Amino acid sequence: MLNKIRLEAIHHRIAIVGQVKDAQTKQVIPGAVVKIANMPDSFKSKLDLLAGLYGDDWEKRVKRPDRTRTRVDGYFSFQDLPDGPYTLTASLLGTGTRYSADPTIKTIPPGSNTESEDTEVQVSSDPETGADTIPTVNFYFQPTALKGNVTNSDDEAVVMAKVEIEGSGEYTFTDNNGNYLLSSLEASRDKLSPRQVKVNVVAQGYQTLTSALVDLNQGAVTTHNLVVVKM
Repeated sequence: MLNKIRLEAIHHRIAIVGQVKDAQTKQVIPGAVVKIANMPDSFKSKLDLLAGLYGDDWEKRVKRPDRTRTRVDGYFSFQDLPDGPYTLTASLLGTGTRYSADPTIKTIPPGSNTESEDTEVQVSSDPETGADTIPTVNFYFQPTALKGNVTNSDDEAVVMAKVEIEGSGEYTFTDNNGNYLLSSLEASRDKLSPRQVKVNVVAQGYQTLTSALVDLNQGAVTTHNLVVVKM
């Protein structure tokens, strides 16, 4: 008679969740690397043990108990963490100078819907019910961006005007209030030598406008208002 092996499903405990977003558009950013920077000693001991087992491959691993990447919806999670205080960091890959290097961190304690300025979260479970209390950590990366409004000489908003950076293919259209936002632009890392661009505005019934040079610096949002003249 064959021995029967009983296989049981492994249930992982979600400990921390969060999302990475563009600070201006609130659009999600997939592929961001999220790491646990500070942790309880019990978790650090576990990581030290794993580092010894994996050797030189440890630092090369994309996904680890203390490291993960955001999904296509911008979400990430960490599982099976021991109780205690944690702080997280996030970084972007392959985005060049389109975002700031350091994001703003907002946390949401369990049972709350309001973001807090605290950067440390507490992982714990209810001592009576055993239910997990899951904190949220959200990251907001400030984009290199150009924003403003387009009006005519009568100070009226110009709707659906095409606002483009000359020679780059980067463009957008104004909204119902004449406002525009060009986000995630390439820039210069050197504030003393910014990327300088000209902005063209094309709108039906108006003369095409080419602005003076505008400076773009990494992770800075520059306001640039534009006035077009009727034909």
